[in-house]
Amino acid sequence: MRGASAGGGPNAKMIKINLLPPERRKKARKAAPARKRVGGAGLPSFKLQLKFDPYVVVPVAVVVLVLVLIGGSFFWLGLKEKIIKTARDSMRVELNQLNLVITRIENLKGSTKEVRDRMEVVLEVDKNRFLWPRILDDISSSLPRYTWLETISEISPLPQLVLRVEGNTMSNILLSELLSNLEQTETLKDVHLISSAERPHGAYQTKYFVIQVASAFNQPPADSTAGQVASAK
Repeated sequence: MRGASAGGGPNAKMIKINLLPPERRKKARKAAPARKRVGGAGLPSFKLQLKFDPYVVVPVAVVVLVLVLIGGSFFWLGLKEKIIKTARDSMRVELNQLNLVITRIENLKGSTKEVRDRMEVVLEVDKNRFLWPRILDDISSSLPRYTWLETISEISPLPQLVLRVEGNTMSNILLSELLSNLEQTETLKDVHLISSAERPHGAYQTKYFVIQVASAFNQPPADSTAGQVASAK
């Protein structure tokens, strides 16, 4: 029996009686505080204590910073490479377009040169077509009175046209007048008297002459033009 009530009311106090032998009482007394300590301990508590060690923290921070810089550098280089590739692609497109434009320009230049060459041929033919009538008209207009021609022959063709004019006149005065008139024409130049001689013509003595003239529209030879350019340099 662990305890009994002294009175029968609700305010009655409990009286505890220890009926254990004396040797067991000591063991019970020693075990009670231990049970209290174990029962009231609850969950164990953990305390986290960190100590700042510069020899460890600084190298770790440096490594982390280096890794961040390397990662940032790779990111920046990748972005830069992407931008450069985009610019390169756009420049290639522009280059292809420019090549097309250049090709069209070259084709237009070729067509223009072909048309110009044809026009030059037409102009040259047209110029030469009217050259002979003008030369013959100037020679005929230069003849003084009592002077007539026998032959007009071509010594060298165009573009270096040189003519040989043969005829008769009645005197040296008329021959000099003929030479002067030929020099004043627009289509002839380099008038030279090659020869003159007395020749009977029926009952009269005439002056037979040979004259050499060149066309005023002659073009200078290519060799002489190159020599003039070389001497000018």
